[in-house]
Amino acid sequence: MVGFLGFAESGRLKLGKRRGNIFVSKALKKIKPQVRAISAYALTEYEHEVKINQNENPFEIPQELKEEVLDAARTRPWGRYPDFVQTRLAQKLAQHVGWTSEGILVGNGSNELIQATLTVTVGPGSRVVIPTPTFTLYQLLSRILGAEVIEVMLKADEYTFDVPAIEQAVSKGKADVVIVCSPNNPTGGVMAPEDVERILRTTDALVIVDEAYQQFSETTCLPLLKQYENLIVLRTFSKAFSLAGLRIGYLMARPEVASEIAKAKLPYNLNFFSEEAAIKTLEHWPMVRARVEVLKAQRAVVYERLKRMNGVKVTPSQANFLLFETPFDPGQIFLRLVEQGVLVRDVSKYPMLSRALRVSIGTEEENGRFLEGLESALRELRTRSVKREP
Repeated sequence: MVGFLGFAESGRLKLGKRRGNIFVSKALKKIKPQVRAISAYALTEYEHEVKINQNENPFEIPQELKEEVLDAARTRPWGRYPDFVQTRLAQKLAQHVGWTSEGILVGNGSNELIQATLTVTVGPGSRVVIPTPTFTLYQLLSRILGAEVIEVMLKADEYTFDVPAIEQAVSKGKADVVIVCSPNNPTGGVMAPEDVERILRTTDALVIVDEAYQQFSETTCLPLLKQYENLIVLRTFSKAFSLAGLRIGYLMARPEVASEIAKAKLPYNLNFFSEEAAIKTLEHWPMVRARVEVLKAQRAVVYERLKRMNGVKVTPSQANFLLFETPFDPGQIFLRLVEQGVLVRDVSKYPMLSRALRVSIGTEEENGRFLEGLESALRELRTRSVKREP
């Protein structure tokens, strides 16, 4: 007999009650049913030489910039809490993006700010409209909080946003929140600012636009904040700024909206080291921008190579990654690349993407390793396929 086990106060193991053919412990019964019903956000680790699976920036922060951050950290007491409100960083960001510092919230990664925003806006009975496929955390958090998720599928041609269908879903579903990832992960397409405005004009729902990859597209709906109070824009230091390991994100909204979302942030949510690194990196924006241009040029190279590969369909992207599909099982392609030391992302479990994988744009050498590995994997799978034919 197999069941979920829990410790009783005596230290002995006790079986929980049976529900159908499943045992549920007393403790697990206290977990929301909608939480137990969904899968966690997870990532399996694989050994690799080339890591191009998580949309990270392949260029490391220069050593001299690291030394600037370390020098600041050495003179700062480590036994004292970080800033309760990250005023210095918010002011730097205000200068960088052209938005008031009172309307900027800083988070432990933009994921924390997604969670905080949804925490103060949705609950049982709420409706959240999400263009799909996209970053799975939006749906995961919405469902955990008890909201009904209304998915609007992307267009099947090049996975672009179906704006009329989104408008209809927002109106018909009386949506409370709309979440748009632009450029979209994992497909790379953007929603034009005028299309974001179309949605904003027709609803009082909060419209959250996650611009994590904005620097690679140079398309933004940020200017719309001046006109629409129901718009929230998210960005991160994990992609263009090469600070994924330090977990820094930020949110831009009307000050009165930002102050309400701030209530759901944890106290002292950003450590002083990460805050200092973000400030110093902003001061080196020309270096960051130059590296972004290199990655955009490499993106064009990889796109053209994939486009010329027999049987490969690659989707145009304005992010630092490309979505591609092959005639073969994505799991087989993925494992053959892993065998060659190249780690990409299998996204075939996403809706509409049963043949798809996603590759981050790396250095020229890393991109070359990936392209050679993919061509080798395709040759092998084609040869096996031919041998199996009668």
